[in-house]
Amino acid sequence: MRLPETGASSHEMRGSIAGGAVAAVALFATVLGVGSVGSFEALRLIEAMLGTARFLAATVIGGSLTVLALLLTVLGLSLSSSYKFSARLYTRARYLTRLSVIGIVLGTLILLAVTIPIGEVEEFRIYYAFFYYTLAAALAILGGLVVAIGLLIGATLRGLIAIGHPQAESDLLQNDPVPDASSANPLDANREPSRRARIRRTLEQRALARRGRA
Repeated sequence: MRLPETGASSHEMRGSIAGGAVAAVALFATVLGVGSVGSFEALRLIEAMLGTARFLAATVIGGSLTVLALLLTVLGLSLSSSYKFSARLYTRARYLTRLSVIGIVLGTLILLAVTIPIGEVEEFRIYYAFFYYTLAAALAILGGLVVAIGLLIGATLRGLIAIGHPQAESDLLQNDPVPDASSANPLDANREPSRRARIRRTLEQRALARRGRA
């Protein structure tokens, strides 16, 4: 099922992607700054990059899997929470899932690529420069993914922190958190009064805090 996208969520996603793209371009530009390389120079540079490539790919794979596991926890807590979260939280979770899956796939491909003993195969000599630039581009994209995921996680954490802050408003909560009685699940009828009472107390406390600041 395709989730609806709000303008704010689309703007946040474009901002995160833009930050990651800038980081990827900057990383690849440093590679291009070395200048044109021949076959033997490319092989030497590839061998120098292998350790960093393995470390970065493995780190991104592990970090992306951790992000996916934490997203499952956050989504589970949001469904059982007394707060009524807006669609923005779930849209950000979907974007984080996409970026994390891309990071896992790309990191796995890089790990598989660096296991190929290209230096031992004479027929690969004419492709050394191609392998070098391809590996450098893949590592730059991987670094850009890390930046994009970090920016999106930071925006989500700011919204979650604002929920508990007495002097802040979170964009992850709906404007009207009280559910409609006509669309309520009959199985939740027993817990609706207590949920509404908690939400009402939270709204009253925030209103008092706003009046106090005024």
